[in-house]
Amino acid sequence: MALTRAYEEHEVSAELRRIFADIRTSLDLPFVPTLFKVLAAQPEYLRALWSDLANVARSREFQAASTALEEYCHSEAVTGGWRFSDQRKQLAAQRFSASDVEVLTSVVGIFSRALPQMTLLARLVQLGYSGGQRGRVLSARQASALARLITINIPNEREAGLRAWMIYTDIKRTTEAKNVMSAFRVLSPFPGYLASVWFDSKKLLRDASFSHAKEEVAQRSRALLSGLPVGDHRRASKKVGAKEWREIEETVDGFVRQLPQMALLTAVWQRSFPTSISRVRAA
Repeated sequence: MALTRAYEEHEVSAELRRIFADIRTSLDLPFVPTLFKVLAAQPEYLRALWSDLANVARSREFQAASTALEEYCHSEAVTGGWRFSDQRKQLAAQRFSASDVEVLTSVVGIFSRALPQMTLLARLVQLGYSGGQRGRVLSARQASALARLITINIPNEREAGLRAWMIYTDIKRTTEAKNVMSAFRVLSPFPGYLASVWFDSKKLLRDASFSHAKEEVAQRSRALLSGLPVGDHRRASKKVGAKEWREIEETVDGFVRQLPQMALLTAVWQRSFPTSISRVRAA
């Protein structure tokens, strides 16, 4: 059975909190992605995984690959002609102020960058328990102020109110996911807007052309892994038992299936804001 509980920073040991902080700065994100919070249920494995992949995540080679995948997702969104309903109108109808709209625009931009990163990283994690692959990274980039100074509050699933919880249930049923991605959970304080975003997402998930594009994103992500090194995580996690490995594999495989469509959905969501949006990138 896949791991389902996401552990927050206040729930883990001091060592894992340091790993969480390093994940944020290495990926230049103002939050810890759900995959790592779920894998915190297996601390030895998470330590071995991040010890191996931290330098890769910080490298300019990984940054270039994730930027290429982000741009590919946006290209597919434009080519497909998909849009959510007008986001400014949706937010105005729910009495969001102009400044609130700008904040949400920026948040969507952050997820539009984060999800391609995690699409690639989840596949690297998958390779890690399959024996790894040879490769080389030469240089590291410096984290920008985004990861060092800003934190986005992403409520845990357990913190959701009744309306958000009902939407979460539909998200899991529709996508066959075990966890609700951060891009949806960040909206739980605004269940009306969450419902609108999920309604538009659900329509796209039923679109045959979108499904085809999602597979193209998945295929492109596999190609972009070439040359990125991954060690043998089984050998590095000798104390992890067979039952725990089955849970880890099912968990990671589930994220690998979900992330390409989430990366593409977020690209569509971002272009549904009528104003020109500058994507948030590392300095």
